This record gives sequence, structure tokens and C-alpha cells, in this order.
Amino acid sequence: MGLVYDQGASDDDPFTLDEDETTIRFWIRNDNLAGDIEIALEYDSSSSATLSGEESVTVGSGTNDTFSLKMSGLDVWAIAAGTTYEFEVDGELTSWGMAPLPLPVSSQSVDGDVIVPELHRWKVDIEEIGHPVNAGTEFNLKANLKNVGNTADSFTSASVEDDCPVLTVDDAPLQAMESIVTQPGIVNTVTLVFDASSTHPTRICEIEIEVKSTGVADGGIGDTSNKDETDIDVEARPVGAQQDQDDASVGDDDGPQNQEEVTSDNFLLFPTLVTPMAILWAALVRAREE
Repeated sequence: MGLVYDQGASDDDPFTLDEDETTIRFWIRNDNLAGDIEIALEYDSSSSATLSGEESVTVGSGTNDTFSLKMSGLDVWAIAAGTTYEFEVDGELTSWGMAPLPLPVSSQSVDGDVIVPELHRWKVDIEEIGHPVNAGTEFNLKANLKNVGNTADSFTSASVEDDCPVLTVDDAPLQAMESIVTQPGIVNTVTLVFDASSTHPTRICEIEIEVKSTGVADGGIGDTSNKDETDIDVEARPVGAQQDQDDASVGDDDGPQNQEEVTSDNFLLFPTLVTPMAILWAALVRAREE
């Protein structure tokens, strides 16, 4: 018995676990020229994986046949990269030629290791703001970026896209987080400030944030990119709202000036009345003295 390794691999190299199911091939050779042999097989592993394979196989005289052990049920995304498990295949000779054997007279086994590979994935989660946005205002949008792979990773080529004509964003905080190495399970939160122009029409805007794994870009296993989307309800300003505000501002500016002019005019009336009254009073006093 022996294990079948991929081309270029050696007996010391572990088999890499796949995300769903891993197939390990092994061979059994029958050097007996007198007849076929029947082998009972058992499988074991130090992992909690589900093991499946043929329980009994027949190998023809003078032949070498290959069989498979399948390992499944391991959540490799939740297991640290580089973790290794042992496995073993046991074979017992139960029949030689046409005659069954009362007791196994020969047994062999092969063993090896499997390893959890480095897997890269990011989860992008945009928090809902939960209310409409008025044109002519700014609003904040929070995005949580979590490393859900099983190894340290960073992201590159982060982008923010929207389908609205006059909605702008300062994406500098997101760009600043690029290339920052983050351990598995850690969440980075970024706040983006959007500006809805005063001329923005009433519309539901779709905003998308996307990041790309550095590990995958370097040839690793995982998701090339991950993204999330959210809808923002932008409400246009009422027709004439800007003109009404301008008119109100003009009225407010002229009010105090007009009041000041009226007050000044009222104070100017008093001197114009004082002079004739003084002349008349002086004339009356002189007449009495004469």
C-alpha cells in the first residue's frame, strides 16, 4: 500500500485540505500470481472530518489499483492556516484467490498529514443610516471591514461607487486603510462623509463599497474581491426654497436700516419746531415789558 502524491510532491509533504471535500488517493498492489485478493479497509484521522471510502476492495493478481479516501465536513475557514491533522488507512487481507480466510493473515497501513491552507476573504458591512437625506446636506456612512479569512491579510484597490449624478464622497479614510495587515476576526471601521448637492434630485442612490484581498492578489486562495451595497433616499429641496431664503435674507438686512432711518427722521422733527416757538416767546416777553 502507498499514497499517491501530486507531481513534484514528496512523502514529507502534507495534502492540502480543500474547502468542501478533499480526496486522498492510495494504491494497493497484489504481487500474488495465484489469484485475486480481497482487502478490508478502515480509515482514521486526528481531525473531526467525515471520512468516507470503500470498505472492501478486490485487487487482481499481479495488478496495482488505486482507491480514494474522501475527507469532508471541516470548516477550514474557521481553522487557523497551517494547522495539520494526521490520517491513516488500514488494510487487512480477508480473501486470497477464491478462498476466504478465517482470520486476517496480513495487514498493512499507510498514513500521512493534511494541512489547512491560507484562505483570504473580507466581509464588507455598510451600516444603514435609517432616514432620508436632504439635498444640500452632508451625511456619514459607516462601513465595517472584517477579515473573515483564516490568516492575516490586508486589502487593496478599495473603491466607493454610486449611481447618483451629484453625490460626492471623501474616500480618503478608506484609502488610508489599504495595506494595513489585519488578523483574522478583526473588524476595521471607517466613516465616509458624503455630500448631496443642493441641486440633487429626489432619488434612491445605490452606494457600493468594494475591497480586494492582497493575499489573493499575490496568488493565494480565497475571494478576489468582496463588497456590500446600501440604498440612500435623497430628497430634493422644495421648488423656490432657495429664492424664498434669499428674499427673507434681503428683508432682514433692510429692516434695521429702515428702522434707523425712521428713528433719525423722528429726532430731526424736534429741532424744526423749537426755533419758531422760541422766536414767538421772545416777542411776547418784549411786548409786556413795553
